[in-house]
Amino acid sequence: MAGGTVGIGRWFAWFILLVAAFELQPKHWQRYLMLALALHLAASYAMFLNRREENAFWQFNKVLFLRILTSALYSGVLFLGLVIAVLAMQELFSVAIDGNFYAELWLFMVGVFNTWFFLAGVSTNVPELEQTHQYPKGLKVFTQFVLLPLVTLYLLILYAYFGKIILQWAWPEGWVSVLVLCFSIAGILSLLLIHPIRFEEGNTWMRTFSRWFYRALFPLLILLVLAIWRRVSEYGVTEERYVVMALAVWLLATALYFLFSRQKNIKFIPITLSIVALLAAFGPFSAFQVSEWSQVRRLERLLQESKVLVNGQIQRQHPPVKAEIAQEVSSIADYLARYHDFKALKPWFKYNMQDSLATATDTLKTRWQRSIASRNKVLELMGLEYKTQTATTGEQHFYITSNFSGISDEVYDINGYAYFTKVSLRTFDEEARTAYKLGKVPMTLELKEDAPVLYFHFEQETLMLNLLSAIQKFEHRQQERINPTDLTFVIEGEKVQLKVVLEEISGFRKEHYRIQSLQANVFVQLQE
Repeated sequence: MAGGTVGIGRWFAWFILLVAAFELQPKHWQRYLMLALALHLAASYAMFLNRREENAFWQFNKVLFLRILTSALYSGVLFLGLVIAVLAMQELFSVAIDGNFYAELWLFMVGVFNTWFFLAGVSTNVPELEQTHQYPKGLKVFTQFVLLPLVTLYLLILYAYFGKIILQWAWPEGWVSVLVLCFSIAGILSLLLIHPIRFEEGNTWMRTFSRWFYRALFPLLILLVLAIWRRVSEYGVTEERYVVMALAVWLLATALYFLFSRQKNIKFIPITLSIVALLAAFGPFSAFQVSEWSQVRRLERLLQESKVLVNGQIQRQHPPVKAEIAQEVSSIADYLARYHDFKALKPWFKYNMQDSLATATDTLKTRWQRSIASRNKVLELMGLEYKTQTATTGEQHFYITSNFSGISDEVYDINGYAYFTKVSLRTFDEEARTAYKLGKVPMTLELKEDAPVLYFHFEQETLMLNLLSAIQKFEHRQQERINPTDLTFVIEGEKVQLKVVLEEISGFRKEHYRIQSLQANVFVQLQE
């Protein structure tokens, strides 16, 4: 047990150092979580791989479960108490406290105290554990009166939905897979918690539940497979869909094992689940390799259908691409840019694609900016533009920003202006009006729903800013950070002078442009 915990600690420390040194992609976080799951599960069974003592195994994991809850409670209370004590010293005695102290204290409590406290109560004496038959009354009450009723409620809802699917003869909603997984996890956890007492006198309900749970799971696994298969057949495999498919296979194998095996050893659950987690994290059949391969094949098929990819080579000059296909190609390119890279597409280009991507991304600071720029560049090399499309209206979405991080890092010179304010407007299919006070001077902003025009109403006069040209100029640079100077506009009236620096503007285009949201910095000078 100690070795497994030390291993987890080392991996956690390695990952923290890696986060500090590099800008990680989402797949690195996902791989880390899979690895952490596998190691935590390994800690539960590593000591029992060559042992047959099932009661000792259950008692050991009962202790782990209770120690996790207890150590979390102690660590949380102690951390909160120390924080209040330090704050009291800071306020009462004017003690200077470094701003990083609280984060460092939290890391110490979680990484050192919590671990020591947790390990202090874990027994590794297998013979002693085998002879122990203690079952906490609180755990029985929690399982019997909280967990099992919830699992039963999930079961009734899912079976009712299964009946609806059969009657309507329709595909199940993708969200149902989440509910099936929640039901399965809660059900298996319940079975593990009631394992030692399920056959005791007076526990008829527990005995019935343990006997019928896996049988009741089979129709729901069919529902789960249908839901995820529909998404995969339409949109290919992604890491999230891979995880759902892997869990569906694991649940099927688990149900078959406990229904037909004579041993029915509960060690089967953590051992097989840890293997699934490792296979999903590493190797040629990992979630990341399979997802990338699936999306690249899907992209290849779409490009071939549109005559963009002919004989394995990209054709810059090609027939017009249908809007639906252009949107799907854009979606795949965006996925590859965010979660993988474009190395798999390299053979499709006659020239060096990597050089073009390097030129487009070398000056960009963040991974998000580089992914957006590389996505747009690859589409440009294909003779396409990035397209997003709503599923119901067919409107084309646009998003333009000069403030990538969401927190303005620009310092503005207010020389020549008396007032400065940040403004934000949202239309949501209707006109938007927002009133501001510049000292004692009222200013009302108005954004009409049917035209990309921003109105500034003052007591002296009304000024307007037509945003159409800016939207048309930058709408193809979706989510790429635009230089703020390119989104700066000066408006001069007889009594009022304005400078407007757009931070964000988004909306839709169909027959005309419709702005949905706008954020800007506004500088105002009133003439005497």
